[in-house]
Amino acid sequence: MGARLKRYSQIADVMMKYGFGIIADELDPDGRRRRKLFKNTTPDSRSVYERMRLALEELGPTAVKFGQMAVSDNDRIPPELAVEFRKLHDNVMPVPFEDLRPTMEEYCGNIDDVFEYVEETPIAAASIGQVHRGILKDGTIVAIKIQRPNITEKIETDTVIIENMASRFEKINPALRAYNLTGLIADFTAMMKRELDYVAEGKNADIFRKNFADDPDICFPKIYWEYSGSRMLVMEYVEGVRVDDVESIKILGYDPKRYAALGFRAYLKMIFEDGFFHIDPHPGNIFVNTDGKMTFIDLGAIAVIRPERRHTFIKLLLAIVNSDVDAIIENFQKLGVRIDPDDMDEIKDGLYYALFGAESANVAAVDSGASLAAVPDLLNQYGIQIPRTLMALLKVIVMILGIGQKLDPNFNFYDNARPYLTQIVKQQYFSPKNLKRTTHVMMESIDSIMKLPKIFNNTLNKWASGKFQLEIVAKDVDRLSTTVEKATDRIIMGLLAASLVIGTSIVMYSIDIPYTANVIILMVLAYFGAFTFAIVTLVRLLFPSKKKRYYDD
Repeated sequence: MGARLKRYSQIADVMMKYGFGIIADELDPDGRRRRKLFKNTTPDSRSVYERMRLALEELGPTAVKFGQMAVSDNDRIPPELAVEFRKLHDNVMPVPFEDLRPTMEEYCGNIDDVFEYVEETPIAAASIGQVHRGILKDGTIVAIKIQRPNITEKIETDTVIIENMASRFEKINPALRAYNLTGLIADFTAMMKRELDYVAEGKNADIFRKNFADDPDICFPKIYWEYSGSRMLVMEYVEGVRVDDVESIKILGYDPKRYAALGFRAYLKMIFEDGFFHIDPHPGNIFVNTDGKMTFIDLGAIAVIRPERRHTFIKLLLAIVNSDVDAIIENFQKLGVRIDPDDMDEIKDGLYYALFGAESANVAAVDSGASLAAVPDLLNQYGIQIPRTLMALLKVIVMILGIGQKLDPNFNFYDNARPYLTQIVKQQYFSPKNLKRTTHVMMESIDSIMKLPKIFNNTLNKWASGKFQLEIVAKDVDRLSTTVEKATDRIIMGLLAASLVIGTSIVMYSIDIPYTANVIILMVLAYFGAFTFAIVTLVRLLFPSKKKRYYDD
């Protein structure tokens, strides 16, 4: 708790430093010390978006990662803020190599016994870890990815604080609930916890290598497990340039347009053929190496689509590509999305408008990514919850589309996706598994048809022998049954009333006790009550209410 309170104070100070005093006051209402400290601060001439980026950098790894996640969904944030947040991928302050040495020695023992050379200056520094280049004793060049010291404890503290802040902000401003801020933070927290496990990331790399083993244009780094663990990965080193560095790709002698189509094809395969895809495809995680291959790194964040749902996802995306509103609604419902019938017409109109003109070949005129993202945005406006995997899928496609259009300004999502998705649908319908299932169903149907003559013959034999029974259920029979049951109930009530009157009379004249005033009054009341019950029952039996008949109309 002490560490958390101290962290609250640190966050409040940073917020005040960069001019976000309202947030600081919400974190720490007793802000007299801060106000006194910063009251003479010169007004900051930098833009609010730059100050937000600087604040995240100063707050550390968790805040930086949150900014990176926000920029990956840049259709929801102002363009100027997206420009600033993209800088977060490159401007993370590294920690000294000596602080990382204990972690390295934990997994590989004496560093000099395993590595011929380790470059102490990192080649990349991220929010959770940093990467150093090294050479193994056999001459293999490797990348050594090492977690920052005590990063797990820091992230656990920060995520709890962020969750509390989100909940508090939603209470202060109920309008924020429409954006499901607490839900977004929960997803972010789960993602952070997954990325802390480097073993899972290494296993993901192995799965991707296996899935793309037959593709000569796409590769994933090999993991050296003998030197790797939950806080360190030793992997194959990738020599190349970022996929969004158009000029550097040209210097290597390759056509950037090729990688627009190649990356798009890779992700369609991951999603719709393998059902196992990378959900953080920002340009810093995708390289074009010196051999011209597209290489994917930093594979900690993935999503999985089960085979039984994959086909529905394919048909949904194909419906979006074809602007088929009815098919979009149908496949959403197959995925468990519930749509109020009263909203159906408005939602269909909104979808049609969002996708209108999306098939235009002029990318400058139509933003394919925006029209694609508009589909879940529209459903969110009506409070319709969309499966998380579907949201991740659409988000990834929008991100890849953004990279593709930077590499090739004429790259069109719809033109590239339609033939591929159509081919996948055909392949799935005629896959060996489906053909086997279809053959089994056909054999069962043929078997049933072959049994029809025997069943018909048995029926005729039973008819001839008098054993044939025909069960008829008629509505009138049900009404008659109900009438008999209710009449029986009335008769029983009448007998009960008569018994009460007779029994009371017998008791009054047979008991031998002094007839005091109290006893006489009690006996008269009992007799009167039994007699009244009998009269009421008789009236209801002779004159049934029109609203309560013995049968249903």
